[in-house]
Amino acid sequence: MSTAHHPDEEMLWDYHRGALAPGIALGVRTHLDMCAQCRTDMRVFSAVGGALLDAAEGIAMSDNALDLALARIERPEADVAPARRDIRQPAFLKGFELPDSLKQVQVKDRYFVAPGVWLAPIAVDRPVKGSKTYLMFVKAGMAMPEHTHRGREITVMLQGHYKDHKGDYRRGDFAQCDDSDDCHMPAMQGDVDCLCLVAQEAAIVPKTLLGWLLKPIARI
Repeated sequence: MSTAHHPDEEMLWDYHRGALAPGIALGVRTHLDMCAQCRTDMRVFSAVGGALLDAAEGIAMSDNALDLALARIERPEADVAPARRDIRQPAFLKGFELPDSLKQVQVKDRYFVAPGVWLAPIAVDRPVKGSKTYLMFVKAGMAMPEHTHRGREITVMLQGHYKDHKGDYRRGDFAQCDDSDDCHMPAMQGDVDCLCLVAQEAAIVPKTLLGWLLKPIARI
């Protein structure tokens, strides 16, 4: 099934030029693993960037620039581009079909927030203060307490189906919310349990008593 929801062009461009925070970048990379359309868009960005470089005016180079370039070319390939190394994932992820991007990150121990809901933090390099990146599992048929956001929150669906005020999301879909979404209350649909990757720039803001009671347990 093809994906229906994607990062916008600005976010894809920021990902292409390495301007996204690590958690958000992991979310985009995970979506790209599952979305042929966005992978094509990334190839367009690369082609445009190459064309711009070709059209740029030349600048003076240092006397040893050629020697440095030749040294990089002659460097062993393994030193330039390390071989892919999958990380052994915890047993509770057995049976889930994870994209390649998530096979190469460290998923920490999960903790239960409520019956049928658990979170598993993901270790990212150089995390931004206040940000969170994690896997979230929710049993089919459940709904999240109403809340809003401080900053951006992105969600990439890995399994299952949920619905919110912006639409329906299934495997591979990319959802984005921010502080303009005054009422966010995802509801799980169908009979398949949901697993998603979530990256948020700041903690959520509950809008219900239940949400506030769960916030210290959820740690998000």
